[in-house]
Amino acid sequence: AAFWTVVPKYLQKHGMEHSNKHTRNRGEQQLHHHLDTILCHTLEKIELFEYRDLAQTTLGFAKIVKNVGNRSRQPEDIRQILHHFFIGDNSTNKEFLFGHIAAASIPILQNFDARSLSNFIYAYGLSGYVLKFEDGSTLFDILGSKAIPKLEGFASQGISNMLWSYANVKVSSPNLFKESGDVITAHQNLEMFTPQALSNIVWAYATVDESHLKLFMKVADHVAALDNLKSFNPQSLSNTVWAYATVNESHPMLFKKVADHVASLDNFIGFKPQALSNIVWAYATVDESHSQLLKKVADHVVSLDSLRSFEPQHLSNIVWAYATLNESHPKLFQKVAGAVIGKQDVLNSQNISNLAWAFATNGQLDENLLKTLAPTAAACVNECNSQNLANLAWAYAVANVAAPSLFNDNFINALLEKQDDLNIGNLSQLHQWNLWQQELKSDTRLPPSLREKCHEAFLYRVPKSSKFQRDVISELISIGLEPEEEKLTGRGYRLDALVEVDGTKIGIEVDGPSHFIGEKPTGSTILKRRQVSHIERIRIVSVPYWEWGKLKRDRSKKQQYLRLLLGLDKQR
Repeated sequence: AAFWTVVPKYLQKHGMEHSNKHTRNRGEQQLHHHLDTILCHTLEKIELFEYRDLAQTTLGFAKIVKNVGNRSRQPEDIRQILHHFFIGDNSTNKEFLFGHIAAASIPILQNFDARSLSNFIYAYGLSGYVLKFEDGSTLFDILGSKAIPKLEGFASQGISNMLWSYANVKVSSPNLFKESGDVITAHQNLEMFTPQALSNIVWAYATVDESHLKLFMKVADHVAALDNLKSFNPQSLSNTVWAYATVNESHPMLFKKVADHVASLDNFIGFKPQALSNIVWAYATVDESHSQLLKKVADHVVSLDSLRSFEPQHLSNIVWAYATLNESHPKLFQKVAGAVIGKQDVLNSQNISNLAWAFATNGQLDENLLKTLAPTAAACVNECNSQNLANLAWAYAVANVAAPSLFNDNFINALLEKQDDLNIGNLSQLHQWNLWQQELKSDTRLPPSLREKCHEAFLYRVPKSSKFQRDVISELISIGLEPEEEKLTGRGYRLDALVEVDGTKIGIEVDGPSHFIGEKPTGSTILKRRQVSHIERIRIVSVPYWEWGKLKRDRSKKQQYLRLLLGLDKQR
């Protein structure tokens, strides 16, 4: 047991050191023989081990597996030799070793104290091996039942490691997670838990989809009350907010605390692409915007020499987050577009859909990107879910980028196969896409039954009149016009007001903050203006909120503004 505890420490300290070729060749067979002898002796005697030695040995094995998981390029390297013994081809040796240890351990699990049991569970979690039995249960089911009565004796790190282990192998144990949460929340405070332990705990609950409202509230309150978050490393910060977003538990004070800390950092050394991606994704998911944080992350990404280390999901999640939060950063989108074009061969349907939707929503109409993505998107249409298909269709409609290789009979068939999964929002998007096909004079259209369904969904939206809108309507009346409020057009669009000037119909859009990102129109606003103008043949004019706001309460200035906007007064 002591030997197998030392080996991982040796690997960590000396594993990358290589002697000369002559020395390696001379020692290879001897090292191989000695390790084989010790390992065989360990397995032969394992049933004689006491529980502490069993836990210690198993944890040593697991740390070796973790350390040598990737084969070394050096055939004589100690990692390569250990990989052969502890993992083997297709992990057969790993399964044998941990299966053998489990067989020796199960009969005496009741003798394990809390510390040894937590180490034993952590070992199996670290190894990534889930031993399954004929009845469908797993070793983790047995371990959970043995751990519950001993939870009060688990140290803070032990309970964190245990929960992390279940999440790492994607195995849940509802009773264990409930009881563990109860034990943690029973503490008067959480000072005995390290930042990483707290992060791992909430990450574990989120990963296995286990809820414990009191636990999440207690952890959030604790973190938010800390003087600072200097003791949290980048991964802990990322995992924490990711966990809360994943279980849909928003805690404004926690998110503000983390955002303020990250935004105050001098640099992002230590933040991996996934951490950056998860952070902004989390804020968008719980709708907690923090301009300083988002600017800091965007500026950092833009400043990088390249985005090769970013996986497609990282890139798509980042722009999705900025689009969802209506945050403008054109240079970020340009940087991501360049990186995505170089990774198009490894994009999946979700990546493509999220990227296209994000660029369109944010008003970043990158024609080159969408043209480049079209063949890849066409190749994976049958893998798309209903949301992916609707987002793709809508994004290309917004950008007005024709893609006949994507939008063809195959696309229509994919929609028909998944039409029962389309929600009202998806159907509305497809109605706008169908209008776009009319704009293009394309032969590809939605079939009548689905087309009608989409049109009805588009009409379903209930109009809401704002104070801003009512103020504009009032001033239109004051200058002698007769505005039709919430005018429904023939294609299903609603105009805030429709007036007639010199025999010409003019649609007036009273555009509040939700219609813009900065002072540039969102994708939805762009699409509406274009389709009403091109298809409905109605001229559209916009009253942006910031221009109206500058006029304050001066009605004469407001009326003059509207006259100029509508061409009623040719002189300024």
